[in-house]
Amino acid sequence: MRFAPKRVERPWGSMDYLLADLGVVDSTVVGGWLGGNTISDVMQTYLDRVVGDAAFDYYGTQFPLMVKILDVKGRSSLHVNPDEQTAAQRYDAFGKTALWHVLEAGAESKLYLGFRRDVSAEEFYRKCKDGSVEELLNIVRPKAGESYLIHPGLVHAASRVKLLEIAESSECWFRLHDWGSTERENHLEEAFDLIDFRACESLPSKTELFTVNDLSLEDELTIDPGLSDSFRLFSCVKGSATLVNEEGERYPLKAGEVILVPSEHGKISIVPEEGGAHILESLYESNGLGKD
Repeated sequence: MRFAPKRVERPWGSMDYLLADLGVVDSTVVGGWLGGNTISDVMQTYLDRVVGDAAFDYYGTQFPLMVKILDVKGRSSLHVNPDEQTAAQRYDAFGKTALWHVLEAGAESKLYLGFRRDVSAEEFYRKCKDGSVEELLNIVRPKAGESYLIHPGLVHAASRVKLLEIAESSECWFRLHDWGSTERENHLEEAFDLIDFRACESLPSKTELFTVNDLSLEDELTIDPGLSDSFRLFSCVKGSATLVNEEGERYPLKAGEVILVPSEHGKISIVPEEGGAHILESLYESNGLGKD
């Protein structure tokens, strides 16, 4: 399945939802016999046949992941995401873990990821209020092709960079600081106990909630989604390729596009076009998570 993107404008740039099952954004299937249905419609009808048993046990009828492109032309507000337990208890929502893959970056690009040193809650609060919070933040100069895991508790923002975000299907997040703008609501007090105030010495490379495999392809690759009891999302970040199923049907995939292969699908071959293709493959791996 492929989906129609939906653009949402923001003060700092734009977001293109390539696949989302969020209610307010519900991606529509393009082409094929399911064309015109939303991902929510598909999930309500086909359930675990789309995502696999483990993902269905944890997420129910909500598709587990979303994919969007963040074109940050200015500077996004400083956010923090809740963990699974807090989001469920306080907001009846899923938490949010995300992966940022850098599509484009220049000399002025920045990622704000956590703190450069241990800070106190009082110091962070004061500097958010007086506008000097950037002094506390760990600043990364990103390069195209790099990936960063945004885990719950990590304060984060981006400036002058284009990112592909693969994340849990949740828009449960909190704005801590908006760089002097008063047009949007801040949630500093509400989210204060969610913040990890320790120095960001390193970022984790894996999450217990989903797996993203980096596929740089020059030659054909064959994958069997059914072997892992999980859907596969193929997000092309560079070049182009064609997905070919066992019946010989062909599905072109180019940069900026996503194709969903359901868990019950048979083997699929990814054939890179001339020049190769860089694709991120996302799937669900429970690693012991799930509902009792």
